[in-house]
Amino acid sequence: MSPQEVRPSEVTTQLHFHLMCGVSALTDQIESALSTFGWVRHPEASLTLVVDGPWGFALRSLQNSAPDCAVVVSDNPCPEYWEDLWDFDPCALLVGGHNLPDIVKALTRVQAGEVFRQMPHHDSPLTVGERQLLRAAASGLENKQVACEQQLSVGTVKNGLNRVFEKLGLKNRTQAALYYWGLWQWLEPHPSRPPKGARN
Repeated sequence: MSPQEVRPSEVTTQLHFHLMCGVSALTDQIESALSTFGWVRHPEASLTLVVDGPWGFALRSLQNSAPDCAVVVSDNPCPEYWEDLWDFDPCALLVGGHNLPDIVKALTRVQAGEVFRQMPHHDSPLTVGERQLLRAAASGLENKQVACEQQLSVGTVKNGLNRVFEKLGLKNRTQAALYYWGLWQWLEPHPSRPPKGARN
């Protein structure tokens, strides 16, 4: 029986998970909803559900705490952001419009030892190095800080960011930050290459 077919009354076993989410009201809703499927929130559980709310929360959480086994759920429309999340080696990454049964299924698959990701098809034009520059710029770091952090010259950082902006159809750091954190739809005009799977 798939998780979509599971009725709360049929669940008898408690399964433990730790929950990380930056929106307290959403945290309470998720905890309550998952409990009907037998998943009980426990602070010392080895399996962690990381809900990317608000966007950027999951990336910061993975950077700061690096859970042993994480299921990450995000609706951020930026493909480069997805790849950055995946670089932190979560056990599962769900991107784009996943509902409660999807999350239950992902938790169950990961508990059984699977590692996987589900996301819209995307073709980022950026290299890994350029993606790192985009993330750094979107995080508010100046060229000198990025150069020091990535052991590059300031000129290399500047030229690399210019390539990033050109490839993504962005004009500056402000637009890069809006794009990376999932707010590209507010740009005027929109980037010439909106990411596949992104929503208006």
